[in-house]
Amino acid sequence: MKRPHKPIRYSARKQPVGRVREDAATTLYEARSKQVALPGFKEFAPQANVAPASISTDALENALRRYGVEGEDAFLALACRYLDVRRPATSRLKYFALERAEAVLGMVAHDKQVMSVLDSVVGADPLGRELPTWYQFFFGRRFREGSGKFFTPRNIAAAMARLLPVVPHGVIADLTCGGGTFLAEASRHWQDEPCRLFGNDVDRMLVGLTEIVLALSAPPHHPFGLSCCNIYDGGPELAELKGKVSAILANPPFSLPLEHIGIDSGLFTMGYRNSDAVFLDVCLDLMAPGGDLVCLLPHSLVANSEFHELRKTVERNWELCGVVTLPEGVFYLTGNTTTRADIVHLRKHGGRHVHRHRAFFANAPTVGFPLNSRTPFFGENSLDTIVGDNRVQECVLDGEES
Repeated sequence: MKRPHKPIRYSARKQPVGRVREDAATTLYEARSKQVALPGFKEFAPQANVAPASISTDALENALRRYGVEGEDAFLALACRYLDVRRPATSRLKYFALERAEAVLGMVAHDKQVMSVLDSVVGADPLGRELPTWYQFFFGRRFREGSGKFFTPRNIAAAMARLLPVVPHGVIADLTCGGGTFLAEASRHWQDEPCRLFGNDVDRMLVGLTEIVLALSAPPHHPFGLSCCNIYDGGPELAELKGKVSAILANPPFSLPLEHIGIDSGLFTMGYRNSDAVFLDVCLDLMAPGGDLVCLLPHSLVANSEFHELRKTVERNWELCGVVTLPEGVFYLTGNTTTRADIVHLRKHGGRHVHRHRAFFANAPTVGFPLNSRTPFFGENSLDTIVGDNRVQECVLDGEES
């Protein structure tokens, strides 16, 4: 694989962080591809969590706590106020606990000060893009403990969405949708082009969170559907999508052991009985020929020798479009894990694309937010530089029929 003689080198500016609360590749496949190298990023030490910035978290928390509204109820009150103020076109909510949310909001609705604080949050973020962050702030880490899953920071999700070629009338899915951030960012990326969004999660409350986020942010020409099932067991909603999905954005549960599954998975049969490996087979089953998968996977799966046969098998079904290695600690403050993750872009063989063996490989030392609380500085988002690089976009669009 040939490297450019003079690779572009990116610099990252350090930025200060105010006082915040903490709660709130080497070779991949044995691919015959032309490598577009993006080396030379300057390393920065990891840094501290950013809580919702639209208003003081203490102000909202203290205002609601006076009435005994905390945790899950505090989030429901905020989400319900969004619905009152924004009045989204989607009037029927299937998964969000609307009756309970209305009851909680009714407990504080007489207090003008509390309502003013809630309205300040809504006014600062009218599309609800920070609702998943507020969810994490009020719930803490307890809902993720032992689950192998954690929310993806929005700027990482936005960069991943930009790695997808925009296909008019495409079906974009997130099979482990969490807070709906990936689907919201995909909707922003598709802009005026019509598309259909589909989200699924095994946690019904998270499906309800996604429902609220998309009701507030997705325009009418981006209709969405949702389901709540275990993707490793399958379900009728997923069966309807078989072979029809044009793009999948996801952060699947990392390295959860699976003893039994209810679907056919070649990788599971080979002995790779973990959530990340089987997830790739789930995507393969749902994806239309030529469809794109951009997801987060453990760096060990991408690089370690023990997954050599897995990578060879994946290469038979997918074309490698690119890999971006993220810095260690990206999910420490949202998931209490230091697991190293890579963004992997795969394209299912067939369809409208012409196979041209072209891929990008890059390392992102900074992601635009602090990674721990030990230093008051963090680097700018090098992911923006990577996904905006002409060479990367040429790889993303490479193989498109003109």
